[in-house]
Amino acid sequence: MKSIRLYISKHKQQLLIFGITVVLFTAFLFGVAHDYNFYPSSIAKVNCVSERYLKSEKGPNGEVEKYYVQQITLTIKNGAEKGRTAESENTYSSSCVNSEKYQVGDKLFVTIKSDSGKLTAEINGVKRDAYVAFVAGLFFIGMVFISGKQGLLTIVSFCVNIAVFVFSIILYLDGKNFIELCLLMIFIFTVTTLFLTGGFSQKTLGALISTFITLSLTFLIYKCVITFIEKPPYHLMDYIFVPRDLDSIFLAGILIGCLGAVMDVAVTVHSAVNELLRTSKNITKKDLIHSIREIAYDVMGTMINVLLFSYISGSLPMIVLKVLNGYSLYSLVRFNIIFELIRFLVGSIGIVVAIPISGVVSVLIEGRGRTKC
Repeated sequence: MKSIRLYISKHKQQLLIFGITVVLFTAFLFGVAHDYNFYPSSIAKVNCVSERYLKSEKGPNGEVEKYYVQQITLTIKNGAEKGRTAESENTYSSSCVNSEKYQVGDKLFVTIKSDSGKLTAEINGVKRDAYVAFVAGLFFIGMVFISGKQGLLTIVSFCVNIAVFVFSIILYLDGKNFIELCLLMIFIFTVTTLFLTGGFSQKTLGALISTFITLSLTFLIYKCVITFIEKPPYHLMDYIFVPRDLDSIFLAGILIGCLGAVMDVAVTVHSAVNELLRTSKNITKKDLIHSIREIAYDVMGTMINVLLFSYISGSLPMIVLKVLNGYSLYSLVRFNIIFELIRFLVGSIGIVVAIPISGVVSVLIEGRGRTKC
């Protein structure tokens, strides 16, 4: 007990901030969970569910898909029919690929219809804002408590980047050139992220220069390949209905995806060089270059694999579904995975190119006049 009291007395301010944060977080979650009146769409809560077996169908590989029908009773939570009960019917499959299974307590967006005083509801989807708010709240709290001011600045840069992205999409829908918007986004993303998280310093300036040089070289390599060798089959891109700016959209996706990895490598190299120069005043250029090379070996391997895992995770559900529906591996690689492979390869080239560029820039900017031969 004495040690607990001693700990509390030493960390009163931190514990107070933690307690206030928990209270605010709880109040925030409660508000999001009961924000029905902020939505123009009708929201209903599932009170009772009963279901029955409907049928079974065989897939192309012999697998059996079972279908069920749910009879759902809901209570309307907002709008003119608030408090009233409605009935709904939902059909779902055992895999839930194109359907959803609902349970008691789920909150659903619905369209209310009235027939002779009896209300029926057409289900449009699940209200998931409370779950998103919970995860986002944990993320923000963790960032602030673990990283302090740095974590808060990271959150600010994250929010600014999202706002810039949304605004750019709105401008594109208004007819603006997508490549120009992409370049503007990349510039703002890089400047905002680096200067907010790293502050105004030689290290940040060097990382900024290294990132822009690397992205420019990666862009030139990609343009040379598609100009003199072969263009990707843009017409096979999923979910593209109108053949407008397909090459620009794909290029923008590659550059923005590459940006994160390149920026990470540049910051890592510049931070390492800055720390080496700070702690070893008499380090020679030869030793500094050797240290950069050793750091680069570790960074390159992990970052390329991180890039691979990111693209695999994004395409994995679609790959599995298509294989189960009779697609051959050859067709998947040729018509679907090809785009993920291109993104991965271009991003990997960016990582490889970023290492020597970041090393040279860091030595020129931070090591100028401070190292011996």
